[in-house]
Amino acid sequence: AARRAGARMGQRGARLLLVLAWACLCVRSQLVGDQTPPLDEPRALAETNREHRYARRHSAAASNPRTPEVPVPPRPHGPVDTGARWRIEVVRSGRYLYRNGLEVIGTNQFFSLFEFRRTRGGAYYIADHAGKWLHVGPASASGRGPSLQAIDYSELDLLGPDGPADPMPGLSGKVAPSLFWLEEQAGGAYALKLSADGKRYLSEDAADPRRLVAAGGDGGWLWSKMSNAAASAKALFHLERVVASTVEREKQSAAPSAGLSFNDKVQRVTMQMGGRAVVLATYHNIGMLDWANLFWGWLRASGIDRFFLLELDGVTCQAAKNLNCSVHFECATSADMQLPPELSNIKQASALADWGTTAESAYFKFLRWKLRFVELILLQGSDVLMADADVLILSPRFLPELAQMGPDLVISSDARQGIYDDNIHCPCSHPMYQRYTSDWVCAGLFYVRATSAARWFVREAQKMMDEYSITDQDAIQAVLTGHTQVAIPQEKKRLVNDTRPKAVSNWLKPLWLEGLGATENLRNMRGSQPLNSPMKEALWLRTLDKHRLKNFKWATMPLEHYGNGPVLVDQWESRFGRGHSADGDDASSAGPFRSIHANCNTKTWLAQDSGRSFLLHPKPLH
Repeated sequence: AARRAGARMGQRGARLLLVLAWACLCVRSQLVGDQTPPLDEPRALAETNREHRYARRHSAAASNPRTPEVPVPPRPHGPVDTGARWRIEVVRSGRYLYRNGLEVIGTNQFFSLFEFRRTRGGAYYIADHAGKWLHVGPASASGRGPSLQAIDYSELDLLGPDGPADPMPGLSGKVAPSLFWLEEQAGGAYALKLSADGKRYLSEDAADPRRLVAAGGDGGWLWSKMSNAAASAKALFHLERVVASTVEREKQSAAPSAGLSFNDKVQRVTMQMGGRAVVLATYHNIGMLDWANLFWGWLRASGIDRFFLLELDGVTCQAAKNLNCSVHFECATSADMQLPPELSNIKQASALADWGTTAESAYFKFLRWKLRFVELILLQGSDVLMADADVLILSPRFLPELAQMGPDLVISSDARQGIYDDNIHCPCSHPMYQRYTSDWVCAGLFYVRATSAARWFVREAQKMMDEYSITDQDAIQAVLTGHTQVAIPQEKKRLVNDTRPKAVSNWLKPLWLEGLGATENLRNMRGSQPLNSPMKEALWLRTLDKHRLKNFKWATMPLEHYGNGPVLVDQWESRFGRGHSADGDDASSAGPFRSIHANCNTKTWLAQDSGRSFLLHPKPLH
């Protein structure tokens, strides 16, 4: 009876509590309006609780002094890339890890940026910014350790219910990325162990410091560290964070800041050359940051102390500051370009942009920003020298001489000449096809004056890009000479779901360069490239009429003073592959060259150099 009485009292008390709760909700709804909780609120709370449990589980590891400053993934589900990017340097030699093709090597000048993804077990997977994962194979029977490689591996395969699997399985016969256990040393460097017990670890090859190999001794990493200081130095790495995590960047961007206007930035980077106001402008993302570092060095060596940078990804400017760029620069972003959303919105600005020539590709939008950047500077009354980050300015005469040239536009030549033969990466470089490039120009280096004719030209090139979905180089070529280089102009996309390219009626068909491989031909189109698509006569005559109406004048920079990639390769043995002369004389180093542009895939050529070339060591050339 007592139990039944207690139950009845409990039921009445529960009903009373329900009534009180309902009354509170009614009062709250009257005060703040109807705020019905979402149907999935319990799921959201559960997600939050799991995040808290995950954070507590890893809090000890995060506070351990032996754990590197690699942020723990903030969520156990979904992508676990924190957004932070790191430069890795070998302690012993000072070489940086650099992905060259599918091999990861150590170089003195070039470097790749890497992300670290932590597994549930506390180890890490490492990938370069372009998404290639690091892999070291098993030890070889010959005794020489296998080298560090970069492999393709789908990012989705990294994600388990609580983050990356540990270890990851190989998929459909493909090898999986290697696991790395990071162990901090007394001086702040890290050992990158390839096994939890340290019996295998990553090390610089003693015979060839360009190679990174798997090493090990009788006692593994601990034996190497205690018995041989030199051996441990080549197996230690400095980790330098160049790009902050996404969370940190969002906090910084949310903080209020005064900021300079675009006009103020132009004033701060304007230089006076022979009575003319000049702005040196460039553009790139963090995928070109190592080349930008070399670019800065040659600017300083040539007496240029400032430039204007258009960043393409929202992180490059801060990364340049983190690398202590020694030349003053100001930054512009896509927001400064004041372009419509279809030309501004890019889902991801990675190291490897989409190299398509459709108006929807990220690469196309980058190039469109570039010409708009030039136009906005011209509107401020300053001349613009636009130089890609892989243009190395070798002489203090470079800028003064360009400023004194008379035409509205002076643009570098992209004609092929010499022995360079890489028809895939440098179309028409084969000596028997070079004649088809005799009038080609390069949008990677040009000087444009602040004249009404020059402003018309830059706007006309942008209009050509928008109307025919071609790159800035093809558009500039067309405005100047009436034909593209390697693009077929397409009709502007009218419908969202229209994916078929449509040739335009006011252009003629291109020449076709058949692939040079044994199995490449015009029937299967493998390796085939369109060349020099010309305007129809009516369109070209209208363009020439505009030239005359605007009184537009232009000229090409001579290749013997402003070299390009094919010139770099052709004169490698005789000039560019050599070191600095003892007295730094032009005649034995840069010679007559004011600049050299490492285009046409010659960046790979330079990256393979042992470090002997003077191009990799900027210093004043008298």
